Amino acid sequence: MIYVSAEAVSSDTLQVTLQLDEPGTIWCAAAEVSSSTNLQNCKESTVQDTQPNPSLAYCYYETFIKGGAADQTVFRADVHQSFHDVDIEINRIWEGDRSGSSPLQPQTPYKVFCFAEDDWVLQSAAAATSPNYVAPGDPNKTPFPVVQAMVSAIGTRTTLDQSPPSFTKLDIQNPTAANDRITVTFALNEPGTVWCRARRADSAAAGGSMLVARILAAGWSETFTGPGDQTLEMTQLAQPDPSFAALASETSPFEEQHQYEVFCWAQDDAVDGGGTLRRNYQSQSYVDTAVGSSPTSNPQGGKTQGVWVVDSTPPSLLLVQAEAIGTETLQVTLQLDEPGTVWCAAAEQDSVVTTVNCKASELQDVSRGAYCHYEDYVKGRLADSTVFRKEVHQAFRDVDVEINRIWQKDKTGSAPLAHEGSYEVFCFAEDDW
Repeated sequence: MIYVSAEAVSSDTLQVTLQLDEPGTIWCAAAEVSSSTNLQNCKESTVQDTQPNPSLAYCYYETFIKGGAADQTVFRADVHQSFHDVDIEINRIWEGDRSGSSPLQPQTPYKVFCFAEDDWVLQSAAAATSPNYVAPGDPNKTPFPVVQAMVSAIGTRTTLDQSPPSFTKLDIQNPTAANDRITVTFALNEPGTVWCRARRADSAAAGGSMLVARILAAGWSETFTGPGDQTLEMTQLAQPDPSFAALASETSPFEEQHQYEVFCWAQDDAVDGGGTLRRNYQSQSYVDTAVGSSPTSNPQGGKTQGVWVVDSTPPSLLLVQAEAIGTETLQVTLQLDEPGTVWCAAAEQDSVVTTVNCKASELQDVSRGAYCHYEDYVKGRLADSTVFRKEVHQAFRDVDVEINRIWQKDKTGSAPLAHEGSYEVFCFAEDDW
């Protein structure tokens, strides 16, 4: 037997290319590597040439390699011409007790045993013979040391990975931890690379598919080598590509208090029998399938909907004007830079001699249990008629807050604003996040 080549041609098939130096027949079979935990099949270390009786010992080399037709383990090639390549494909492995067989498993290493016989018996019987001709009993067979040498020449062969990678985790904190980025925590069932892209949930395309090409164009990717989790951070819809112009809306940063859809896609690092990359890719339908109810342990696809970018900044108060509009009423006109609610309250000037009401210098943010805590004081209390508030439904739109009473510092009551009295006005706002 002359070794030419060997490779995995699929996830369950190995191919060996051999030659003979004379016409004959070659058989090959796959065996488990010695380190395999499979005890049902023959291993490289258990194939033997001392005991052909299967009731006494399993895995006699000639019987094992020739296989059994009933168990679909006969992998052979007839060689009609010497030094001519023949291919033998092996896709099952025979059990050691010859009671059955099983397909070769994806991404699994195997040892390949090959055995040959010449055609001497057939050739001599078919030819014209002399009266003294004595038919030979058996063909010439490959001895076990030669079989072992061929095993070494072929080496360990691993079946291909032909399955696309899948997410074993695809988790996005919702709302996000930061107000300027979306962080995807992911894991794959094998080494590979992941790309992600976000799309605003209020966009015209929301709810539909996102093509893999658009995900790749965003430029957000991370490799996964495992074990453990990997993170991928995005700070805008897509990274600018200097090779072509893009609309600002395509590369805009993430905005606080907005929802996004996030699509992720992956490819693995699978290789062919020669060690060259032969990647497998997730399908478009997988990408468009929602992660489901168990994104941390069993995501069903690559799509995560309804991701909020957290609003972590307080609203900005913009003063438009302030004036007295009556003998007991002050009016403050304000705007907010986002929807929310505004409260205002009057406080005494520091020059006023009083211990009943809060003075401007007495408002504090240290203790809510003490007098004149700024938030509690400005928000007032309905029972004391000191709630002066306005809801702001639209950013940068004027709202008027009218104040006509002052709350006592001990919160036991209130009094009307004094005629021609001078007051300091404090205002406080919360957003609608």
